[in-house]
Amino acid sequence: MRPFLLLSVFLLNVLYTFAAKTQPYTGSRIFWDSRTPVKVFGGGGYARVMELQDGRLIACCEWGGIRISFSSNKGQTWREPTTIVTNTNNVPNCVPDMIQLHDGTIIVAYNPRPSTPYTDDRRFSIRLKRSTDNGRTWGQEIVVYDAGSTPEVGCWEPCLLELPSGELQLYFADESPYDTNADQQISVCRSFDKGLTWSTPACVSYRAGFRDGMPVPVLLQDSTTIAVAIEDNGWGYNDFVPTIVRNSLTRNWKSFVPASSSLRTKAIDYNYCPVATGGAPYLRVLPNGETVLSHQSPYNHSGKPDMYVYVGNKSARNFKAMSSPFPVPQDQSALWNSLAVIDTGVVVAVSGYGGGVQMVKGYPRHQFEVPYGHPAVNGVRSVYEGYFSSKAEQILLGSETETYTYADLAYDDDSLYVICRVYDNLLVADGEHADVVSIGIETESAPYTTPQNTSYRYDVSPNATLALFKGTGTSWERQEPSASHLAFNANSRYYTFEMAVPWSELGREKAPLGKAMTFNIQVTNGDGTTHVEERIADAKPDGPFTWMPLHFHANEQETSLRQIPGQEPDVLQLVGSEGDYQLQASEEFCSVQILDLNGRSLMSLRGHYKSIRLPLLSPGLYVVRASFRSGETLSRKLSIRA
Repeated sequence: MRPFLLLSVFLLNVLYTFAAKTQPYTGSRIFWDSRTPVKVFGGGGYARVMELQDGRLIACCEWGGIRISFSSNKGQTWREPTTIVTNTNNVPNCVPDMIQLHDGTIIVAYNPRPSTPYTDDRRFSIRLKRSTDNGRTWGQEIVVYDAGSTPEVGCWEPCLLELPSGELQLYFADESPYDTNADQQISVCRSFDKGLTWSTPACVSYRAGFRDGMPVPVLLQDSTTIAVAIEDNGWGYNDFVPTIVRNSLTRNWKSFVPASSSLRTKAIDYNYCPVATGGAPYLRVLPNGETVLSHQSPYNHSGKPDMYVYVGNKSARNFKAMSSPFPVPQDQSALWNSLAVIDTGVVVAVSGYGGGVQMVKGYPRHQFEVPYGHPAVNGVRSVYEGYFSSKAEQILLGSETETYTYADLAYDDDSLYVICRVYDNLLVADGEHADVVSIGIETESAPYTTPQNTSYRYDVSPNATLALFKGTGTSWERQEPSASHLAFNANSRYYTFEMAVPWSELGREKAPLGKAMTFNIQVTNGDGTTHVEERIADAKPDGPFTWMPLHFHANEQETSLRQIPGQEPDVLQLVGSEGDYQLQASEEFCSVQILDLNGRSLMSLRGHYKSIRLPLLSPGLYVVRASFRSGETLSRKLSIRA
């Protein structure tokens, strides 16, 4: 072969390798518990949820006025709503928003919107009520701002933010300065006495000839930047676009953000998601500093709005990992949605659909935890097998396929274990449009856009068959029958499979502690003629670089039971070793719960006993709650250290 031809071939190989590599997404992805939406309100809309300082959740909505409700169990159930603002004089009160100030004061702001016939004495306005006793009673209505008496010069959609200095800000969409055109700006009023009195409005953002609307402000984790999510219809897409405008805390909107400013950016990169249009954005900050954004869009939903959620970085940029929290039927809309962040980082999605207001919880993860365990590989979940969650529900899918899938991982010296439960009313085992759960395992976490020879895929069908595929560098190639062991268990409501994949089959001698691996799961739900696919947000079935990292826990465990301040130290004791631990009590208790720090119950037992064997728990912090026959209830922190 001629030298220049050899060089050309070499360069082509280099270019191919370069083109096939890419940087993986390293942010969090949200896994929604879509199978169990909770009805917050039996009617109404524009709902918001917030966690109070005493641990309760409060919700508000517009529903024949402004109503609120409370939950004492993190949203599992809600009390009967009460009306705190009544509609009078043909003026509906709309679009409430809430905040609890650092001193405990709760404020609900809302937007009176006069109905026809319009009269000069009834104004579009921003008003609020305050509660200084944790929401039991509410004070008199306070007027923050009055706009005009017709929609053309109205004001809309209030949203509240408290700054570290104690300054309280109320943002809203404002048409009142533009009585000769249809323009709209974002305005802010300020209070320095906890919402009792307010300044005149200042302009936050304005794009001439267009309509900035629906502001939602947050203070980023750096504590120096205010970011405001708005809808902006001036980007040239003939639709609203989720947009972030920002200002430093020191400047604090001394001047507004115009159309051309670098402080105004599209929230979602259109190279990532060219369909990310639609209004009603909502923005929140996770405990780790990442940001979460929602908006409503008719994308992939028969032309009707659905709720979509993205995860952004700590500067409220680069929003990706798009997911849809709710299993909204194609003939229904999910409207005027919002987000809340509760506990230690659980994301609550709130939406108006199904004749009321629903909520679901989402669990952000940037990696999957793989504890050392001892699964029996019998297709039956057990709290003693060592999966990350005792219910084997670390991974949740289902809002798109409406076949709800729960999966989890464990390992030992011989194998990697996967357990998966799928709720599916119609099982189709054969054909092009059949049901399949595909498990992807990349043993080297290679940054390639195509399956490599370190990439493996296991397809499990509901007829209990397992097919193995291995990457070739460009595609998948089917392999000889796998050495993996598959156990399958089915009933009328769901099927469960449990799989052991030997390390030898993955080209390894033992578990890869400290080495990178990635994991994917894709659920295909078919009816024989069509099918729908759902996978981890931003995971491409043929791109291992997009799969989720795996974090393997060491086998050794050290356990301690730490006292919660103010409680007797000797009532509960933990005894045992090497993962076989017993929780013992000095008197009979009638129930025991183990919860993770997100408040999710990992184990719950009832009966009369003084000793309970605990499940094999992965390293981390847990909460043990025990209630005794005497009526006393105690909580302890349980620390499992690797």
